[in-house]
Amino acid sequence: MRDKTKFKPLKFGTSGLRDTVVNMTDMECYINTKGFISFLKERGEITGGENSIALAGDYRSSTPRIAASVEKAIIDSGCQPVNCGEVPTPTLANFAITKEIPGIMVTGSHIPDDRNGIKFVKKSGEVLKSDEKDILSNVAKVREDEYAKPEEEDLFDDEGMFKEKVKLSEPEAEKEAIDLYIKRYLAVFHSDAMKGLKIVLYQHSAVGRDIVKEVLEGLGAEVITKGRSDSFVPVDTEKVSEKTIEGLREWAGEVKPFALISTDGDSDRPLLADEEGNFLPGDKLGALVSIFLKPDFVAIPISANDAVVSALEAKDIKVVQTKIGSPYVIKAMNDELAKNPNEKVVSWESNGGFLLGSDWEIDGKKLKALPTRDALLPLVSSILLAKEEGKTISNMIESELPHRYTHADVVDDKTPGCENYTADMGKEIIKLFSPKEGNIYQADFDGEKISAKEADVTPEISEELTGIKDKIAGYFSSIMGDEKIKSINFIDGIRIKFENDDVAHLRPSGNAPEFRMYATSNTQERADEIVESRKKIVPEIIASLK
Repeated sequence: MRDKTKFKPLKFGTSGLRDTVVNMTDMECYINTKGFISFLKERGEITGGENSIALAGDYRSSTPRIAASVEKAIIDSGCQPVNCGEVPTPTLANFAITKEIPGIMVTGSHIPDDRNGIKFVKKSGEVLKSDEKDILSNVAKVREDEYAKPEEEDLFDDEGMFKEKVKLSEPEAEKEAIDLYIKRYLAVFHSDAMKGLKIVLYQHSAVGRDIVKEVLEGLGAEVITKGRSDSFVPVDTEKVSEKTIEGLREWAGEVKPFALISTDGDSDRPLLADEEGNFLPGDKLGALVSIFLKPDFVAIPISANDAVVSALEAKDIKVVQTKIGSPYVIKAMNDELAKNPNEKVVSWESNGGFLLGSDWEIDGKKLKALPTRDALLPLVSSILLAKEEGKTISNMIESELPHRYTHADVVDDKTPGCENYTADMGKEIIKLFSPKEGNIYQADFDGEKISAKEADVTPEISEELTGIKDKIAGYFSSIMGDEKIKSINFIDGIRIKFENDDVAHLRPSGNAPEFRMYATSNTQERADEIVESRKKIVPEIIASLK
């Protein structure tokens, strides 16, 4: 029997499985895929002859090998792989939902090339957090069976790699998947909707770089491409690097465009910059898309800029905030549709990935729901909103959104003072600042008065919440001074709001040695300053755990 302690099982992160390429062995990818397919059969999503599963991947160097492992698992599970090739995650999801089949995307999204991931799509859309327990239960059964195989039947060597090399099939459905996705937009928006607009497209290694260009040109825009790369470039639309920002501003000065755009690696997260090359954070971008679409309901993560909430509520749009990750905002949309089936619902994440929960009518044409992160819809919508209003991108942002600014960055196990930091330590930190009463999702402080949402404040709870507040205030005194804490939100991580309306939000990665701090303030400089303090605050917290 195989040594079970040698291999690290893959874990679900915010959305999908992710790990280092070293840990994503052929065996792990194979076992987890077979477990997902077993889950689909258990749920009745695969029955009899209906056994096709769509497969695609991004441009990472490890993706072909991992996709081959996934495809082998599909075949060995008695199913038929439909290889959609190298396409964006929303392109695969659109194809799978259109064909009413499940899908599997091999991508690490925005993270570096030494990491990768696998994202599962059911017939109805993304895997939700409520599905993960049953998927992992099936994965455990598959793992037990694989580990118990005798040597002569074992597909894998002692390193967890295939004994005989497995080759990925030709992408027979790539053109169809791309055509369906492009048609999704060109059949709805007018062919001269962007006529007269000059758009810079930073292509880097984004798998959707040519698709985005084709759609914008199909809408009449003049598209100037920049920065195309044959090696993988990890563009994070939630934490845009200084190098990327410098490039955007340089191209803005050179080309004088209407806007500059890009996506992350699997092209499900958009990047929009104004005519000067100034980047617009994804949570604000989502607000502009909602102003364009006019939904009844939006779901956004608790990390979103509070200006987004006030801007939408001012337009009588119902706003619900959730934990961070597409499965949570999808659940919120589904819950709203269960109560009000005819409502128009959308959601997005702070990275800008936009999810369309309902079918939409635009100029008398139907845009079908796509409840997974998409980069194209927010880019197209925000540019068209500015054009309709007769404004530059910067003027539109200025007029439509309150002046609140955000920034986010991480510490990791390479940050001084955090060398021993682990993902499990992140959970300990959150536990340190969380009340024992699990129903409390927010505590509000008004002088001596304390109130808690979803729980009665007993003397014991009041004492505990006061202790948490004082403990947090101590760590933040170097950046906040004597500024008092107004509220602490516990929905996802620890979100602290101070009486001057500065916000600091602490949240660990679920499966990587990273601890993120988000900040919101009335100036960009102040938001940047708060996030910079993480390099002092987080090491101090880690030291206190020891």
